[in-house]
Amino acid sequence: MAFRFKLIPRKNPRDAAAAAKHYPQSITQDKKNLMALAQRVSRSTTMGVGDVHGVLLSLEEEIVDVLRDGNAVELGDICMFYPAIQGTGVDNPEDFNVAAHIKKRRIRIRPKQSLVHKVADVPVQQVAL
Repeated sequence: MAFRFKLIPRKNPRDAAAAAKHYPQSITQDKKNLMALAQRVSRSTTMGVGDVHGVLLSLEEEIVDVLRDGNAVELGDICMFYPAIQGTGVDNPEDFNVAAHIKKRRIRIRPKQSLVHKVADVPVQQVAL
C-alpha cells in the first residue's frame, strides 16, 4: 500500500523565462463507491452486503439532511462535513441582500487529525508518466 504520484513539469507563471520545475502530483488507481465499501465491510463483519449498503445509503441521506439544517456532521475519527457560504461584502448591513450577495453554498470537508496521523507514514511511490 502506497500513495502514488507522478512528476509534472510546471512553469512559473511569474517568470515565463524560467525553466519548468517538476512537482509531484498524486494519482489514484481506482475510486471506490458505496457498494464497494459495503462489500469490504461485509467481509470483516457478520452483516451482509445488502445490510451494510442500506446503512451507508441511509447515512448519506442523513448527512444531507443535517447539512441542509445548517449543522455540521462529525463522522467519527474520519472527518467533519460543514456548510459554508461565499459572498460579497457590503458597506452597510442594511444594504445586504441574500439573493444578490450570497454567491455560493458549499459543503466543506475537514479530515480529523486522527485520520491524518493514520496515513502520515504511508510510503509514496513514483509511477512512470
